[in-house]
Formats: sequence, C-alpha cells, structure tokens
Amino acid sequence: MEVIWSSRAKITWFNILDYLDRNWTKKEIKQFIQRTEIIIKAIKKNPGIFPNSVKYNKVKKAIVDKNNSFFYQVDKKSQKIYILTYFDYRQNPEHLKIEKLI
Repeated sequence: MEVIWSSRAKITWFNILDYLDRNWTKKEIKQFIQRTEIIIKAIKKNPGIFPNSVKYNKVKKAIVDKNNSFFYQVDKKSQKIYILTYFDYRQNPEHLKIEKLI
C-alpha cells in the first residue's frame, strides 16, 4: 500500500520535530523518527492494526509514544494509506482537527 502524507500531517510532524530539537536530545529525535517508521511499516502490512478514533469515524489512531499519536485513513479500493495529522497530547485536545479524506 502507498502512504500519502497530507499537508497537515507534514506540518504537525515538523512541529513535533522542532519541539524535540529545542527540548530534547538528538537520540530522542532519532527514536521518534524510528518509531514512526516502524508503525507505518506495520500499518502497510496490516492497515487495521490500530483502533478507530473515538471522535472521528473511519479514522484510526496510531500511538507513537506517550506524548504523540498520528491519525490515518485507509482506502482499500485505491490501496492507499493517508496520514492525516500528528497530535501532541501536551496540547489542548480541542486543537485536534482532522480532515477526513475518504
């Protein structure tokens, strides 16, 4: 399956990396990136591996670490996985905005 990052996912991903760069070590940045890559590989093998979001129908939530998750949708017909956004749990939950693609 092909993985497609939305523009919002790219922005929120880089925001998290910027935060880690300012507040943590290079090792933690590397671990965050590696965990994300491992999770995406797992999703490609088994798109239903993570639970559905409580708030958003047909959107799944993948937990990267205790502070960060990302939300994604699977289009089985086109064989595509859409990464919609990342979310840092240190933010106000009301700031979570997800634009479903399918």
